[in-house]
This record gives sequence, C-alpha cells and structure tokens, in this order.
Amino acid sequence: MMDIRMATPGEDEVLVGHYLKIWDSYGTPPEHYRPDAAARILSFIRSGREERRLTTFLAVLDGEIAGSVSCQLHQSPFPEVIREEHRLHGYIWSVYVVDAFRQRGIAQALTSKAIDYLKSIGCTTAVLHASDAGEPVYRTVGFELAKEMRLTFPTQ
Repeated sequence: MMDIRMATPGEDEVLVGHYLKIWDSYGTPPEHYRPDAAARILSFIRSGREERRLTTFLAVLDGEIAGSVSCQLHQSPFPEVIREEHRLHGYIWSVYVVDAFRQRGIAQALTSKAIDYLKSIGCTTAVLHASDAGEPVYRTVGFELAKEMRLTFPTQ
C-alpha cells in the first residue's frame, strides 16, 4: 500500500538526493555541477517554505521512500498586476520516483497530491516543466502543452 505524506524538514537530504538524480538522468556530467549544489538546493527548499509556501510530499511504499514532489507559489519573472483570486500560479517541480518503484502510478499520485495542495492555497493554475518521459504522466492528470519560447546560446 502506498502512502503519500508531507515531508518534514528532517527529510530535506532525501529531497536533495532526488533533485540531483533528476539532473543525473538528463546526462548532466559531474563537472557541470556547482561544488555547493547540495547546499544551494537546501537553501532553496528552506527559503521556499518561508517565502513561497513550498511543500514537498513523499510517496512511501513498503516502508521505503519511493518518490517525491515539490510544489510552491510560482516565482514570477515580471510584476504581477492581477489579483491573486484571478491569477495565482503554483509551480510543481522535482517529481522523482526511485527506479525500483517506477511504472506503479507513483508519479501520477505525487503530481495529483501537489495539485491538490496548490488548489488548497488558492492557486488558479499549476505550471510545470516536463521531461519527455514525464509528459504522458502529467497529461493523465489534466496538464496541457503551453507555449514557451526559448533561445539557447552556445556555451563557451
């Protein structure tokens, strides 16, 4: 039986590990990570709890942590001028499932829990960035593709 529960601050190291494993899964070379990557993630999580209502949920299956998801109020890159009751974006990030627990509906359950949380704090929209592997999961819970323009600059 799967249990999805809110993570405690004492479990932040688990979240750090999951977040880094996501980047590893994209093929990120070790030398591309900042030396203080783990500390940066911890700082982001801790400030997010205070400033953006960040919450993380853990999926526990057979007594083991099988996955996690984080969600929070979206950090707008521009001034928000619309009242929150009409436009308050939530952001879902770091949906991760441990390899041994994949293909069991855990990512879908975690994403649904994050959506419920964002609704409960008044969000009118949930936003996430999907990997190719994650896109079908997010579609099953109602996400649709949205336009984003991106220009990648060559690295030096």
